[in-house]
Amino acid sequence: MKNIFKNIFKKKNKNIVVLKKPRPNMCGGTHATQDKDAPKTIVSDKMTSFDVTSALGYVRDRDDLRDLGYFSAFAAPCGDGCFLYLQTASGRGRGYNKTSDIAYVKDDIFPSLVKLVNECNLAAGNGYHSKTSGLPENFGGSADIRYESGERISFSNNQSPIIMVQTAIKIVETFEEAMKGERIPLPDVSSLSMIKFEESRKNGGYTKASITINGDGAAKKVKSARYDDPQVYENEYEVPAETVEKLKKIVEDYLMPAWAALPYSGYDINSNKKITFVFDSGEEITVLGDRLLPGQLHKGFFDIELEMTTSR
Repeated sequence: MKNIFKNIFKKKNKNIVVLKKPRPNMCGGTHATQDKDAPKTIVSDKMTSFDVTSALGYVRDRDDLRDLGYFSAFAAPCGDGCFLYLQTASGRGRGYNKTSDIAYVKDDIFPSLVKLVNECNLAAGNGYHSKTSGLPENFGGSADIRYESGERISFSNNQSPIIMVQTAIKIVETFEEAMKGERIPLPDVSSLSMIKFEESRKNGGYTKASITINGDGAAKKVKSARYDDPQVYENEYEVPAETVEKLKKIVEDYLMPAWAALPYSGYDINSNKKITFVFDSGEEITVLGDRLLPGQLHKGFFDIELEMTTSR
């Protein structure tokens, strides 16, 4: 999940009202704002992304409700299908019996999500953001839902749940049903022959690295880099088969080849980085670092980058 809190309180906009802020020089406290321009009714029926996460607290003595203490649901268009991510936890919060699933499916989930958002009136809280400093974890969550028209639903609160349990259950069940659909096949990671990483820097510097996988499962890593001076630094390393298998597992578990078809996130962070997967067939798939993804999956890109760019 993207960090909506990061810049919301720094934004200069006369239509954003500060509802609460700590006293000057006060450590901690709560910042809360309301965007008066945020629509409470969405006209468009063309949703382009859905990203909602929330802790839900604990519901007592409600046998008619599913045991759900936390969920995180993400959907984005991806090539000829939809890229879906769902994480849930039971009991009192996100740390209990957590499960996750990722799917690249042919069916379009967005008509169902448009209907759900309207029926549950998720736009009612649009534009409200609250952050209380010093909390040991996020006891609430954030919502970021975007439409083709440019309309957007965005709200957050790290102190308490942002939606009702009944709505959360509907979201989770909508995703679970969509994930049962036909999945779009991706290249088999067993045929992965090379991984390439490239980062360009504004001063003309760069880092390039490649891992070429050998027949025995091990690999050779070649890395070159240039920083503030004209000197180009080049190194070669042997990569053990265990490390290669770890990289392949990341690529497979995170469905990384599908990321190439994901839309731009709207944020330029990591826009200068890319990872390319080369397969035995000669097929090459390049993933840019600025794709729209749930926060839980960004780690996949970082873990491969770390392995490619560190000296071993």
